[in-house]
Amino acid sequence: MMKPVELTYRKNTVGPTSSHLPPTLFIHGLDSSSHTWRNTLDELESRAVALDMRGCGRSPLGDAKDFCPDAIVNDIYTFLSKHPYFQGTSNGDGSTDANADENEKDDTDIKISDTCNINIESFVLVGHSMGGRIAMSFAAKYPTLIKAIVIEDMDIRQRPMEMNAFQSIEKDRESTISFDRNLNGITNEDSLTELFTKEGYPIDSVSKWLKEGRVVIKDMSTRIDTTRTEGCHPTQDIQSYYYSEVNPAFRLLCYEQFFVTNHGEETWTELSNQSKDGIDFPLHVMVADKDKTVCDEKSIWDMKKIMKGEGGNGTTSCARTGRFMVMHRYKGATHSIHNSASKEFLNDLRTIIRNASLGC
Repeated sequence: MMKPVELTYRKNTVGPTSSHLPPTLFIHGLDSSSHTWRNTLDELESRAVALDMRGCGRSPLGDAKDFCPDAIVNDIYTFLSKHPYFQGTSNGDGSTDANADENEKDDTDIKISDTCNINIESFVLVGHSMGGRIAMSFAAKYPTLIKAIVIEDMDIRQRPMEMNAFQSIEKDRESTISFDRNLNGITNEDSLTELFTKEGYPIDSVSKWLKEGRVVIKDMSTRIDTTRTEGCHPTQDIQSYYYSEVNPAFRLLCYEQFFVTNHGEETWTELSNQSKDGIDFPLHVMVADKDKTVCDEKSIWDMKKIMKGEGGNGTTSCARTGRFMVMHRYKGATHSIHNSASKEFLNDLRTIIRNASLGC
């Protein structure tokens, strides 16, 4: 078995009254990290963790030759087997003795310590965009761990490398795979922009990441994240430099392993077939506005046909038989529904979590 990568993460802090609700695990998409879920985590009343996938956020990439769906699923399983939120053993105030540091202001850099494997509590799994494909993969391999799955703005169609808008197929692959998220000690925004444009990213993406905190400033002496202040740029006085939570290597490898293959349809079909074995957790598919979604309507229709049925439009019911798929559509929402339509997203997610606690 390939050695799992030790994943970094963010978590929320909850009180003892949330213990009756299942935990939730969030998986980000391309050009992203656990940072995208920061507001969602703050708003949830139940236990929740957002991961940095291998090569993203603060998580190491590991050996690029090992990058594949099975390896990524193994990373997640290893994380779950060690994190207290998924053991039902968290402290009443939501802190976790195995990981928490009283002096930590941001959990992004925390890593899982070596602890014994204990039973994993079943949970709600949420994947945005590419994270939706990863979520499907995990649920297909470990269906008994899933209370409900949420696929946010992702379908199952193949996407040829030509659809990879930010990377050219003629570009030096090895250069992209070896991308240094420490950004080669870059200390000015012009050099930063030049570096990412060489990887095919538009200039406005870089400026957006700076404002959002996907590219952060780290102190040269301590090598830790020093600020997420919007518009703050490094100065020679504090000897700081840029660090990127975005990794072009992750985008390229995901295209090679997930999108250019028939992985999406094969995995979704596998999820559908689980009903034959008596496995019946609900599948929720959230789709952004028709003019802003990345989903193909034909592919969404294929997802419905494969599941051979559909629940209500944004509603769930305990009275059901067989596998079902619930569609949620968000008028006006962009691809990142959890940020652009956060109120509606959270309302639906809370309902999903509550229903999952009831076994429906």
